[in-house]
This record gives sequence, C-alpha cells and structure tokens, in this order.
Amino acid sequence: MEKKDYPILEFDESKLAMIEASNYISPVEEFEYCVITFFRDVIDRMKEKGQLKEVACLHSETMDVPIYETVYEGKKLHITLGFLGAAGSAGFLEELIAFGFNKFIVCGGAGVLQKNIAVGNLIIPISAVRDEGVSYHYLEPSREVECNKKILEIIEDDFIQHNINYIKAKTWTTDALFRETREKVALRKSEGCVTVEMEAAAFFAVSQFRDVSLGQILYGGDDLSGVEWDDRKWSSRTEIRDNLVKISLRICSKL
Repeated sequence: MEKKDYPILEFDESKLAMIEASNYISPVEEFEYCVITFFRDVIDRMKEKGQLKEVACLHSETMDVPIYETVYEGKKLHITLGFLGAAGSAGFLEELIAFGFNKFIVCGGAGVLQKNIAVGNLIIPISAVRDEGVSYHYLEPSREVECNKKILEIIEDDFIQHNINYIKAKTWTTDALFRETREKVALRKSEGCVTVEMEAAAFFAVSQFRDVSLGQILYGGDDLSGVEWDDRKWSSRTEIRDNLVKISLRICSKL
C-alpha cells in the first residue's frame, strides 16, 4: 500500500481482512430480512405485547443486543437495535450479514438542518456526507456515499402507495455528536444536507462493500437550524416511532 498524508485516505481494496465476522458467526437458514431500529422504547413495547421472540444476540464488551423474530402479514422478519455511531453500526451490520441477513431497512431519528422539517416528518436519505471514519475502510475516499437506488425506489413506491409525505435528500453523517458547530452546520446546509445523524454513511458503505440490500428512513427530530439547539422533545414521540417501525417492517418484507 502507498502511504498517504493522512491514514484515513489509505484505502485497501482487499476483500479479505485479518478478522472476519464469518470466522465466529455461522449463517442461520431463516435469517434474511432485518429491520435495524434505534428506538429501544418500541422494541420494549413490542416485547410487552408478545410480538417478539429472541433468537440470537450480537455481543460486544459493553452490551449484548438481542436479535428478535417477528411476523409481518405472515412473513417471518427479524428486528434488532442499532449501535449508536458509525463504527459500532458497521461492526454490528457485518455480524448481521455473517448471520445470513442480506435485506435491511434501518429506521431512526435525525437532527434537522431546516426549520420547516417538523418533528416526525419522514426523510429518505439518498446519500450521506462521509464526515466519519469507518466508511473509508470500505470504499475509496469521496465526499459522499449513495444509498442503493433500487432500495430507494422501493421505499418511495411504498410511501406513495400509502400516501405518506416524505422528503428525499442528502444527510450528514458525523462521528462527533458534540462537534456539530454553527460553521459546520452552515457548510453542510450549503451542500444540500437536510439532516444530521451518526450512522448512514457507514450503513451505505458496508452494504455496498458486502453487496447486500439496505435502505434507511429517518424522522425529523431535534432542530439544529437556528441560533440555538432545540430538542423539540423528539425522543418522546411514541406514536411516530411505533409507526415508523411498522412502516420499516412492511417495506423490509418487500425487498
């Protein structure tokens, strides 16, 4: 490999790494469709209603995250919690792929960069600005990474069919929750980003590298478009979060 000025630019196109998730995870025959959600509260409510059955687990030094089986209109699907941040999300996605999953819908919240995006408005990210680190280990350096166009069409077709209002736009993926400065927000807005979150670029990059189907749906959360941050009580919107998981299960079943 050629040494670059910055290590993050030293992309290695080799498909084989020293450690592969498949070294310690065996595929499970019925694992194919998986929803990754960042809504722990929705998972808890589904468990209380008896809608979920734990069938496997993702392990890490800090936490274990169960993989649950559920059924949508007679079709067996699976659902699990996402890992906050790009690096953790990439690692968990690798392990889910090793289990045999190859069709994913991710759903979560995002900060909005435009005040007219209300809490709960749905956003389909078409691409993500790569302001994180892990995607550079999966794809050559570039400013953005795109979502799979076929999956975008499936999500959009479903929204149109069910009369769901939505926005298709670019998102900003950052590693640094506490470094979303006014200048950076202004820069990201100038290049077309309408949301900020911490995982999309990683999900898009890993799914491209591993050749699996993945799309993401965000809902408008806290507001970073003004002079001061506005929480907007976004994480307490129970109905919005429940509905988005149901929508994600429905779309995932179509992949």
